[in-house]
Amino acid sequence: MSLIAHAIVATPPIGVSTAGLRGRALVAVDCGELGLWATELDPEVRLEREDAFAHHRVVEQVCAAQACLPVRFGTAFGSAERARLSIEERRDDLVRSLARVEGKREIAVTLLWRSLEGAGARAGPAAGLGPGARFMEERRALYAERDDRRIRAAELAERLVAELAVERELVWHEICMSRNVAVSLAALVPSERALDRKEDLAAIVARFGDVTGVVNGPWPPYSFTALGGLGPSAPG
Repeated sequence: MSLIAHAIVATPPIGVSTAGLRGRALVAVDCGELGLWATELDPEVRLEREDAFAHHRVVEQVCAAQACLPVRFGTAFGSAERARLSIEERRDDLVRSLARVEGKREIAVTLLWRSLEGAGARAGPAAGLGPGARFMEERRALYAERDDRRIRAAELAERLVAELAVERELVWHEICMSRNVAVSLAALVPSERALDRKEDLAAIVARFGDVTGVVNGPWPPYSFTALGGLGPSAPG
């Protein structure tokens, strides 16, 4: 049987009242000062969309019981011993990460550009140029537009971080991850104040005129775990 990993916790793991994937019982793997919650499944089983929802449900239950580091969905180990070895390799980082997320939940903010137009306006003067010169001017305008957006996205990210008034290590963000996305940000906030902070962030982003803000959470600290690549991924 393979172990489909869900979350890492400090030992002893606190029991949770939920089943694992496909109704199977959760398994607690003792990894010394750390523990792993997992589901035993036949290695031939292909994980599906419903399994991803079940994985999230398990992580939510574990997070409600004690501080945890969610493991990327589909991470699988061939045996409990392999899980222990993989966790032991990163033990110090994992212990520090657990301490960082203790008593906190994640709030996520995505800022989407309201308009994807702009480069065209810069390219207007190119209309009277020859084909080669027009191409170069349009490329120059496109790059200038990208630079402007990166500068603006950085300003928006810094404003969000400042408004949050939390330690930098409790905030993760990236800018211009795609053509539509200006900022993708996640912050760890105290669990008991998570809903209030979510409302605060929604009010802040509503004041930005050039982007639309989407605020999600609170949920487990998916963006603040060193486990994104822990173990091989199960097929699926």
